[in-house]
Amino acid sequence: MDHQTYVEGSVAENKKVMTMKDWIIVSLFMMIPIANIVLLFIWAFGSDGNLNRKNWAKASLLLMAILMGLYFVVGTIIAFITFILLAVEG
Repeated sequence: MDHQTYVEGSVAENKKVMTMKDWIIVSLFMMIPIANIVLLFIWAFGSDGNLNRKNWAKASLLLMAILMGLYFVVGTIIAFITFILLAVEG
């Protein structure tokens, strides 16, 4: 057999592909302030749930952490340069 066929119910519930409706609901939840971050942690590190959403939540949290780190580094550099320029002027 060249391709795999799946019998209804043969794929575990947490491994099923998320439908467009599921992704729209996830996107709507991500628009709610503070709750979106809580949901990302629940979806990323919860024991159950869809694996697609779980991996997406982990990737989103990782990307947020990287961007926050970059913002911190750039902000620190800008603050340091501003401090030096103010010290030179006055």
